[in-house]
Amino acid sequence: MRIVRHPYARGGAAAKNTGVRESCGKVIAFLDDDDLYAPTYISRALGVLDRHPEVEVVFMGVLWFGERATWGQQAYRNSMEKVLATAQGYEMEDEALRFDDRLVRALIQSVPMAFQRPVVRRDAFERIGGYREGCLLWDCDWAIRAALNGAAALVNEELYLQRAAAQGYSSRPDRRMEHLLSGIEIREALLKSSKENEILGHWQSVFRVAAANSWFSLAYWQYLMGNHKESFAAWCQSQRYCFRPWQFKFLARLFLSVLHLARYADSENR
Repeated sequence: MRIVRHPYARGGAAAKNTGVRESCGKVIAFLDDDDLYAPTYISRALGVLDRHPEVEVVFMGVLWFGERATWGQQAYRNSMEKVLATAQGYEMEDEALRFDDRLVRALIQSVPMAFQRPVVRRDAFERIGGYREGCLLWDCDWAIRAALNGAAALVNEELYLQRAAAQGYSSRPDRRMEHLLSGIEIREALLKSSKENEILGHWQSVFRVAAANSWFSLAYWQYLMGNHKESFAAWCQSQRYCFRPWQFKFLARLFLSVLHLARYADSENR
């Protein structure tokens, strides 16, 4: 075993990219420093890759442990149920699920932890590209790019053991705004790529709607936080990407809230 260190902390994306560059195996698996593998994790992933040469990326199911495991596991399973209903994977003979383009449509909405835990062939990783170091949700970003550019499967057995003990800085509730902004950046980057790359051109409408949804999520969050001006600006961005008349109900709700606050402030001044 070799230990490779960065001279200063550069985050998980950079650490994993460096690990890949320093490694020499034909298959790459990742393990965060506070997590564990089930005993059959590697053999199960390699078995799928060996039996199915066309599969390039195997995503691995997750089992949570630690003081917040119950909440984390329930949220994870709910998210997986929704994603798999959209992705419509079909079962191969070894019970792994194989996906087509519908996986992209599913992950553009949500990226459960299983799809952030890949075992991938080296040549596929190099073609897909490494983790984007300037992206907060770099593992979600990579999963979507992998679904776009690689043949993907899922071992839904919960073999990656994910610690849930509030240890993750990036997963803290007070970083919700940063997560929303990162989600917007990911989808706008995908939209830009689809405009510049003919192969991805047919995804433009999907990515445009995804960008609009991300901006609307930000608008709603700003509304809940009482930031009405910022909420309106985010709503306008959402409509710019995809005009949807039904979302004018939210605009009316926003203006009524502003009006109510103005009347309250006026009565207080009197």
